[in-house]
Amino acid sequence: MKLTIKQENFCNYYVECGNASEAYRRAYSCGKMSDKTIWEASSKLLKDNKVATRVKELQNEQKEQSDITKDRILTELSNIAFSSIAHLHNTWIERKDFELLTEKQKSSIKSISTKILKKNVGTNENPEIIDVEYVKIELYDKIKAMERICKMLGYDEPTVLDLRNALVQIDTGVD
Repeated sequence: MKLTIKQENFCNYYVECGNASEAYRRAYSCGKMSDKTIWEASSKLLKDNKVATRVKELQNEQKEQSDITKDRILTELSNIAFSSIAHLHNTWIERKDFELLTEKQKSSIKSISTKILKKNVGTNENPEIIDVEYVKIELYDKIKAMERICKMLGYDEPTVLDLRNALVQIDTGVD
């Protein structure tokens, strides 16, 4: 199975970026090609048996070199899917200290941002201005994590019903 240099480059770029059109642009001269033409050519190339086999080989090499397993991915997705903002708080207002959060709780956090605003808490005669810190915690998308888990575990596959021996009553709407 001998690939051309450009095909080999395409395979490596595809494994690197996961986008066939981008890999094609990097491996081939595409200056005057439209996006549609690039997409068609990259799709055709990915369907080529030699190219598809080489992509699989490269992906398997990466799997073997990494410590990423399906179990590890499912664990991370589960942390997200079954997380709750309530786990990050002592009360509905008081947050837990970040250092006291478990690794599981921390892994569900997408971002944390803070904002400090000046607030007047005094009176007109006796103004007192204090800094008030606002913290916004955003968790990763639970629904997306659940959808990915369902896909990985095959829960989304269609249910096949065998109706050959089933008794079916059809309402014709006629009395």
